[in-house]
Amino acid sequence: MTTAADTALAPEPVASPARRRTALAVLAVAMFVVVTTELLPVGLLPLISADLGVEQARVGLLVTVYAFAVGLMAAPLTARTSGWPRKRLFIVVCSVFALGTVLSGLALNYPMLVVARFLCGASHGVFFSIVAGYAAALADPGRAGRATAIVFGGNSAALVLGMPLGTVLGSAAGWRTAFCTVAGIGLVTLAVAVRVLPRTPDRAALRLADIPRVLRLPGLRPVVVTTALMILGHFTLYTYVSPLLEDEGGVSSGTLSTLLSVYGVAGLVSTWLSGLLVDRRPRLVMFGTAGVMAAALAALGLGVHLAPVAATAVALWGFAIGALPVSLQTAVLRLAGDTADAASSLYVAAFNIGIGGGALFGGLMLGPAGLAGLPWVALAVVLAATGVLWGARGVFSRR
Repeated sequence: MTTAADTALAPEPVASPARRRTALAVLAVAMFVVVTTELLPVGLLPLISADLGVEQARVGLLVTVYAFAVGLMAAPLTARTSGWPRKRLFIVVCSVFALGTVLSGLALNYPMLVVARFLCGASHGVFFSIVAGYAAALADPGRAGRATAIVFGGNSAALVLGMPLGTVLGSAAGWRTAFCTVAGIGLVTLAVAVRVLPRTPDRAALRLADIPRVLRLPGLRPVVVTTALMILGHFTLYTYVSPLLEDEGGVSSGTLSTLLSVYGVAGLVSTWLSGLLVDRRPRLVMFGTAGVMAAALAALGLGVHLAPVAATAVALWGFAIGALPVSLQTAVLRLAGDTADAASSLYVAAFNIGIGGGALFGGLMLGPAGLAGLPWVALAVVLAATGVLWGARGVFSRR
């Protein structure tokens, strides 16, 4: 007997341009759901703390647990599933992620919530390892960067809309409702994905032992190191950006929300703009992104107490971080060839180690540097990443 799943995953003719565009939109919505779920505890931290009766610091560790779950599990799980058809893998991964999100909303206690978040983080790692390659496989020749930017637009939309709306919903109806609502959106997206996502050519299976070989691909190692350092520098400060702007900059809570919205909108714009340019001018996009981020961090270090300077710096910072994943992920796809998913898993691991490590490093540096000194600490890390970039600048040449 033929099941609906068999029909959805059966061989099919080459997808039409319209279907490929629809598929890219579905991938972008899935990205929106995944990133919104990742960030929900940040906005709902006080509510979760009060409901479960645990300290806010322990709830904050949910972000670190999630990031390290991604960093540790991305490469081995991607290698383990590398022989699966990409559509089937996408559907399974999104199903597991939705399950973890539902379990988060239904968590009876803090340990159950930690386990649910770890489940989400593990599936998140595989999702990010395959989604850019899937987008590239759906793109027209020479348009892989643009397709990647479309999908990563879901990431920026999660920052601009997903996290704030999730926080509002959680405040009005409870944090559990926020998680379950996002899970519901994910399940609807999954149902649409089963119908509209086309199959792509099968890939050769990869063993976990092959991962070091993939890392030795010419140019890939500096991209992975750059990713880890850039995100480490970013999250060293971003984790503490609210107290920085409020305590050092004298910004009110209302103005802070506005500034963070500007940050998100700037990221959305730069994601779109970098997608237009990255296939033709990859080096310009990458070094321009690094330069804008460095300028923004320096401006915050020098003038966080001056409202116009702080606002401009936050906008530039958001613009830089929006373009960064597009330029780095496109470089990974260009370098990796047939091992795109495995190479992407290393990129994803580096990205999330940077997230978790940045939050920890920023906390450790608060004592000796203080809030006012964190922008300079973050800038030093970003400049180190730029040095790695400069040594491998040929990686970002158009090929």
